[in-house]
Amino acid sequence: MKATFPRGLILCMLVFFQFNSVAQRGQWVQLGRAGDWENTVDIIPMDGHLYSVESDGTLWKTDQNGVYEQLAEKGSFDNLTLLVGMDGYLFTLEGDGALYRTNVQSLRWEKLGTNWKNTAAMVALNGYLYSIETNGTLYRTDKNGQWEQVGDDGSFDNAELLVAFDGYLWTVEDGTLYRTNPKTLRWIQVGKAGDWAEVIAWTSDRGSLWSIESDGTLYQTNNRGEYTQVGAKGTYSGMTNLAALNNYLYTIENGTLYRTK
Repeated sequence: MKATFPRGLILCMLVFFQFNSVAQRGQWVQLGRAGDWENTVDIIPMDGHLYSVESDGTLWKTDQNGVYEQLAEKGSFDNLTLLVGMDGYLFTLEGDGALYRTNVQSLRWEKLGTNWKNTAAMVALNGYLYSIETNGTLYRTDKNGQWEQVGDDGSFDNAELLVAFDGYLWTVEDGTLYRTNPKTLRWIQVGKAGDWAEVIAWTSDRGSLWSIESDGTLYQTNNRGEYTQVGAKGTYSGMTNLAALNNYLYTIENGTLYRTK
């Protein structure tokens, strides 16, 4: 881990900024100044806040109104490849395949191992981290870093996207949506083959999957795979990050943060 800042040390000086809603697009509200989020690498929800890491490795915590504070200084997370929140901890996968656990209250961190070099996607579900490797093999990891393979080698060989929703693992494989029970590994195809070929980002919230396609169109999907277009086609063509928190959707578009109810 390339970190010059000891994560166990709480910064004595935190900088607070109050974002004001300065613009609206339909139901969407812009939070803060245009371009304020242009360096964000990843953003996730946990325990009523958004946590984000910028390209220089800085960690930030943001509430639903856009008020944010810096938690760790430049370089603390500069090797980040994946970011997942679970049970009050941030789990970060860093460039050398190492998994770290950071307490968001104390900023104390622990290295849990180096077994995740080939991890392509990771989500939190029912107190575990579920990850898919580049060869399509599924693994389950507890919060202490103890891991085990789930199912056969390559069971998710064609998985392009992974999300946890309604107690299941959901994947897009060759453009088709699948739902898998993480305990039994029984799976079903949800909806028509190829319907999800254009999806580039998704999240779960309010009993729905929310997905954005490559042309910037937003869709809402229920647990039966029935989907509806939300808003005008191409509205989110500048989207780079998508997250859900407290019944709001958040997007970063062209470096600017937006929120919708």
